[in-house]
Amino acid sequence: MNEQNRDRALLNRINAYSLEDEAYWSFRGRSKRQHCHGLLQYPAMMIPEMQGELIDAVLAEDRNVRRVLDPFVGSGTTLGEAMCRGLDFLGIDINPLAILACEVKSGPLYTAKLQEKADLVLDAAKKDSSAEIAVHFDGIDKWFTKSTQVELSAIYRAIKNEPSKWARKVFWLSLSSTVRTVCNSRSSTYKLHIKTEEKIKQTPSAIEEFEKKLNKNIENIVAQKEILDKNQVLKRATSVSDVVIKNADSAGKIRSSLKCDLLVSSPPYGDNQTTVTYGQFSYLPLMWIDLSDIENMTQAGLLAHKSAIDSMSLGGSKKGSNTKYQEIKERSRSLVSCVEKIKAVNPENIKKLISFIYDLDNAICNSLSFLRENAYMVWTLGNRRISDIEVPLDSIMRELLESRGCHFVHKLERDIPSKRMANRNQIAATMVKESILIMRK
Repeated sequence: MNEQNRDRALLNRINAYSLEDEAYWSFRGRSKRQHCHGLLQYPAMMIPEMQGELIDAVLAEDRNVRRVLDPFVGSGTTLGEAMCRGLDFLGIDINPLAILACEVKSGPLYTAKLQEKADLVLDAAKKDSSAEIAVHFDGIDKWFTKSTQVELSAIYRAIKNEPSKWARKVFWLSLSSTVRTVCNSRSSTYKLHIKTEEKIKQTPSAIEEFEKKLNKNIENIVAQKEILDKNQVLKRATSVSDVVIKNADSAGKIRSSLKCDLLVSSPPYGDNQTTVTYGQFSYLPLMWIDLSDIENMTQAGLLAHKSAIDSMSLGGSKKGSNTKYQEIKERSRSLVSCVEKIKAVNPENIKKLISFIYDLDNAICNSLSFLRENAYMVWTLGNRRISDIEVPLDSIMRELLESRGCHFVHKLERDIPSKRMANRNQIAATMVKESILIMRK
């Protein structure tokens, strides 16, 4: 089958899903974050079932798919779906919390032993009577009450005393969710904003929260193991998938000799003045994690301050925006049009957009270098707003890819019924639609 015929076959297969239901791809009422997808609540997560069905559609038309790439791996939605199908995987992310989540998802899945170790960790934390605070960082007294610091320290020491790194990773991930619950920052936003005194007084017990989250995560890991076993992609409590996770800036230089056969990803895009603040979301949890247990942690300076990860991520630096624009403007007419509209309202805000798209283009270039010829790409995109002007990321992305010789296959539009985004947004209307852009290298 030649590539054009394969494109048409893939297009027909994807369209067949929505022939009887125009809202099929919204997955309203059909999306559940089960098994490994329930291990961490992370900003702007993709819908597992949707990514899984899109992967299946590509697999049906391209039998040579062995390794999947996600250059913005986040909490590992694509990773989980790839593992369920026994596919190898390469994931890239700058955020250490994302790397930890992916390392936990990729196993091993020693469920019986994990339960034993969890019982010991919980028992040790509950019996720890020390008032010593285990970690120290600027702002600890602002973001945590003294009693919460004491309880988190007891959990921290109990985890540190666990001899097996694979188990400690599960415990650290459970602790990261606990920290988000018991810190003094509001949960209605991913940025760090202090709660009211009344809300702080209602902070639950860190040890009780940790116990609930750990037990739930063990249930999810047991369910993950059962699914992999049912799909015959489990070998001695380990997925048959070869999983490689890299802690790197997707727009920077990344060394890898791996070639991938399919890209499934969603770059950060936010629904605010800037992209979602994954770094601020992760900062406090990472303060309570022994980072030496994250095997693929290689980037320096990520936790220098609460916004360090975000400033090192796509569009994090606005320096040299004029030079960047001259480099990139010939590759996207939609970008030029959008820049002109924003410039008329607030010239300063075009720097954010230009820097973001410039970095995104570099990330695209890197991603293409990891893909074999004629590999499909499935990009889930949202059109955020800057100065209350919609940024047509779907059109910009298509033009950037086409400028590098890629072929357009199809674009789906879907309503977002429940994507986990910051929901109190006074700056712009909350994003309610996404596009799925399917391209071929």
